[in-house]
Amino acid sequence: MAEMRTDAATLSAEASNFDRISGELQQVIGQVESTGGELASHWRGQAGTAAQQALARFHEAGQAQIKALGDISQSIHGAGIEYSKADDEQASSLSSQMNF
Repeated sequence: MAEMRTDAATLSAEASNFDRISGELQQVIGQVESTGGELASHWRGQAGTAAQQALARFHEAGQAQIKALGDISQSIHGAGIEYSKADDEQASSLSSQMNF
């Protein structure tokens, strides 16, 4: 297995990237839903029903992606906190062993 090297700042930056992507996705979803809302009054018959159902599925899928991105961000952020805590504990332990 390959060795992974990181630090708390890198983990925090990556968590922020996932938050940014989630925000961008929310904007795109809002734009699509706005366009769909504007067109809804023109939809008729089976095609209109199918378009509304497709828009609902799009919304559900988008919300699932936003939740997944949020979960990933929280996990990375939590890993950064744990990484910092472990790093501080190791530094403290080494200092006390070396009588610093």
